[in-house]
Amino acid sequence: MAEHLPSGPRAAGSRVELPGGGMSSMPSGMEPAPTLREWLAMMRRHMRVAVGVAAAVIALSAYLAYRAPSEYRATSVVRLVDARRALAGGLIDPTATGDIALAAANPVLSQVEVLRSRATLGAVVQDMPNLRIRTRHFAEGLVRDVRLIPQVRADSLRLTFGRQTLTVQGEEPPREVAYGVPLEVRGIGFTIAEAPSRESGTLYVVSRDVVISNLAKRLQVKPRENTDVIDIGFTATDPERAQEVVNRLAQVFQAGNARAAQQEARRRREFIETQVRFNDSLLTVARAALSGFRTRSPSPAAPLAVTSGLEVRREELEIERQQYAGLLGQLRDTSRVARRVALRNVIASSPGIAENPLVSRFYTQLVTYELLRDSLSGGDLVRTSANPDVQRLTSLIATSEASLIGAVQSVVTSLNARIAVVDELRAREQASARRLSGLQATDEAMALQVENTRRIADQLRVEYEKARIAEAVEAGRVEIVDLAPLPELPIGVGWPRMVIFGVVLGVLLGGGSAALADHLNRSVHRPQDVERLGLPVLGVVPHARQNGASDSSDSAAPIIEAMRAIRFNVLHAHGAAGPVMLTVTSPGSREGKSFVASNLAVAFADAGHKILLVDGDLRRGSLYRILNARRKPGLTDVLHGEATGEEVVQNTTYAPLCFVGCGTRTPDAPELLSSEAMTKFIAGARRNFDVIIVDSPPLGAGVDAYALGAVTGNILMVLRLGTTDREAAEAKLDLLDRLPVRLLGTVLNDVPEYSAYSTYSYYMEGYAYEAEKGREPRTLAGRSPARRNGARR
Repeated sequence: MAEHLPSGPRAAGSRVELPGGGMSSMPSGMEPAPTLREWLAMMRRHMRVAVGVAAAVIALSAYLAYRAPSEYRATSVVRLVDARRALAGGLIDPTATGDIALAAANPVLSQVEVLRSRATLGAVVQDMPNLRIRTRHFAEGLVRDVRLIPQVRADSLRLTFGRQTLTVQGEEPPREVAYGVPLEVRGIGFTIAEAPSRESGTLYVVSRDVVISNLAKRLQVKPRENTDVIDIGFTATDPERAQEVVNRLAQVFQAGNARAAQQEARRRREFIETQVRFNDSLLTVARAALSGFRTRSPSPAAPLAVTSGLEVRREELEIERQQYAGLLGQLRDTSRVARRVALRNVIASSPGIAENPLVSRFYTQLVTYELLRDSLSGGDLVRTSANPDVQRLTSLIATSEASLIGAVQSVVTSLNARIAVVDELRAREQASARRLSGLQATDEAMALQVENTRRIADQLRVEYEKARIAEAVEAGRVEIVDLAPLPELPIGVGWPRMVIFGVVLGVLLGGGSAALADHLNRSVHRPQDVERLGLPVLGVVPHARQNGASDSSDSAAPIIEAMRAIRFNVLHAHGAAGPVMLTVTSPGSREGKSFVASNLAVAFADAGHKILLVDGDLRRGSLYRILNARRKPGLTDVLHGEATGEEVVQNTTYAPLCFVGCGTRTPDAPELLSSEAMTKFIAGARRNFDVIIVDSPPLGAGVDAYALGAVTGNILMVLRLGTTDREAAEAKLDLLDRLPVRLLGTVLNDVPEYSAYSTYSYYMEGYAYEAEKGREPRTLAGRSPARRNGARR
């Protein structure tokens, strides 16, 4: 066996010999980008995975599109205008309403925040108690005329529906009413319009805070750029509910704004009214003093008396102003406790302040709100700061403090004006006293005082009339431009687009899953996998149909042409003089080595070569079934010395093909294949045959294939696309590199039509052989399924 030398290290990934002798070059370690054909082949290899993932994604998207409720958005439009000033004919001064914003504040954005506030949304929930109603097992639309007392929080009622009446369970005794009749239980009033289709159901009352939070999530308030127009949008699954909520929200916002403006106007009117009464009393006093002076014919010293009276009056006003200024300072103190104590002391020690109706009313209101908040918080404002009632009272306290500060500030301003008037009167009286003497100076001074007081009174009456008009106007700064119409089309992508998106996503994920499965596939299934093994491809055997296929020339022709190509390439690869000897094996089982060995033997026989086919699979050999021959006596019998070489060689129907069966099965088969008897048997066969093909067990079954390869000197490797394990094949080939065995190349078996190797086939449609009856070519392909399964083991 000296003529059979190892072929040397395999150049993995460098050059691959294609059927017919062609070579393909590629830089080591690099894989070419897959072509469209390879992508399609990959998809066909993993069609089940791709179709399964795509179908699952499409079904999921269709299910989500079916179950996802359609959402509708209703939008109303409001505008910020000075409607009060327009209705009052310009008499209302916008700066006098108390709505003076900071210079850096945007009034439109400020109103947007007010619109989004929980106070505004809470007013909507208060006006629409049906927003707090949820139902289970019956339609929510059957619940009508909902009425909830303020104390009702989260609650539920179990209802049983009869034909004519409904019953509230859990009550003692159970409440039963007819459909359409109002019912009130635990502060929850409602009416069930008609009998539902279910026998029972549950009516839930959701917490007010939860409903407000849900409304805030579905509310969209967006001011239009560079305008005073605001769009109010609300999204709901029911178009009528969306329309009703957004329109009610616009109306509540408008009414709240008007109510706040009217309250500001009322507070201003009350303050001016107090100032008018006070100034009228001053005017009456001044007129009475002038009349009395003229009646009494005052002496020349009367101007000094008048001046002294103004001095006394100024001191009184100065004392009163200081009291109010001290009160204002106490109100601005940052300490709440110190401010309350000081405020109580000032009010108690200053009868003038306590008698002021506006200040007294705001002070009483502030004290009342603080007492209520202290009673609710229990003295711990930090722990109870999240309580809605504490928050509401805190807001009312801040508002009352601001109102009280405004009232005191107004009184201080008025007192400053009055002191300035008194100072002016005093200066004029002193000047008159210096210029005039006697009764004329005094008379003119008192007359001037009466005139000044009367002029102030006239100005106050003008402001008072403006305040009355502002209070009478029932409009704020919000105007509803458009109420939301009933939305007809749902928002979002819609179920058709969702299904289309699901189809596109399913195709992408299906393709990605196929690519991932192909990447994780450990079998030899791509040209790159064969190239990594570094073996020349000597032939490509196409896929042979197993169920219902016949021995007709149409079904056998591709396999016959493939075997002819393998025969030609084997002779070319062997190259050495003398008989052709080779062992046909595969890395694993069910890869078609027996199928290739038997049909290759027939191909050599058709070419006129005297060939011996040896079933070297001493473990599970089954070639005798394919050739309709005997299993024993066979190879093991010769190796045991129980039969001669001539006795085990059988003639077949495929002359000049002879066959040697595996023989009697024995447990020492691996030792026999490496024995001297095996060498002698092969040496004797070389003298009588041109070609010797030995079918061996798989490389993974044991050392049998290695021993037979060492005896014959050549190995033909069979790889089945999609079945042969790539890593196992690489490991077995590495072991063969250490043996005196030459790897002739590989045969790719069971290549599907969509494989990249399908184009390497030597068969072309329309060029099949045409033979006369009885002259058909011989092949073992296309036989009964049982035999083919045995051959493709």
